[in-house]
Amino acid sequence: MRNPRCAYDAEGQEIAPPTIGFLREQGETTAAVYCHARDCGHHAVISTDRFPADLPFPDIVLRLRCSACGSRAVGVMKDMAAYYARCISGAGPATGLPPSYQVIGRDVPWPVR
Repeated sequence: MRNPRCAYDAEGQEIAPPTIGFLREQGETTAAVYCHARDCGHHAVISTDRFPADLPFPDIVLRLRCSACGSRAVGVMKDMAAYYARCISGAGPATGLPPSYQVIGRDVPWPVR
């Protein structure tokens, strides 16, 4: 039986999700987190520095809750703004981002909850 949280190759073999350590090697040091709770829709960009390198990237959500409403109904995805900025500039992870771009855990402290 297929797990809906996993990816599969053409032969039907499960593809392991990338780990935080693998993404760090690729220059990814942030993640975009979205709250799926009704009437919230809060989103934030967080630093992945606090997570262990062997943690699968999708499992970050198991350790988070929304800082606006407290819900655990959160989703995580690659921080595409930082990714595109890095692709365009060809330099470090935060190069090319607007000055207003703030990363929780790096530019601003983690919320106390």
